[in-house]
Amino acid sequence: MARPSSLAAPSQELVLCALRKHKAPMTAYGLLDALKKTGIKSPPIIYRALAALVQQGVVHHIHALGAFVACNCSHEHTHDLSVLTVCNRCQRVDELHDHEVIHHLGKLRKMEVNLPSHAVIELPVICHACAA
Repeated sequence: MARPSSLAAPSQELVLCALRKHKAPMTAYGLLDALKKTGIKSPPIIYRALAALVQQGVVHHIHALGAFVACNCSHEHTHDLSVLTVCNRCQRVDELHDHEVIHHLGKLRKMEVNLPSHAVIELPVICHACAA
C-alpha cells in the first residue's frame, strides 16, 4: 500500500495499516503488541501516531471501549462528524454512512451544543449477530 501523503511519520502509516488489517477495535497496547516486529517498542510512539491519525480524521477513538478503529469510508475524505455503533455484547463497531442522518446531527452546532471539530458520536446497540 502506498503511503498517503498526509501521514507525516512511518509510525502513523504502520498504526493505520494495523487498524485497517485488524478491522476490529484495538487498544494502544494491542497495537504496540501487533507492531513490535516492526521495531516499535514504545507506547508513546503509538499514542503520538494515534493522536495524529485521530486529528486527521482517519482513525476514530471509541471512548466506551478505550480503543481505536480506522475510518472505513470508501472515499478519501475527512469529515467533522462520525457516528459509530458499538455493540454492547461483542464490541463490534460499525460506522454509519447515512449522510442525511449525519447532516441532521451536524445541526446540533447551530443549536446551543458545542461539538468538537472532529466529533464522534458513539451509539450503543445490540448487533444483529448478538440479537439472534
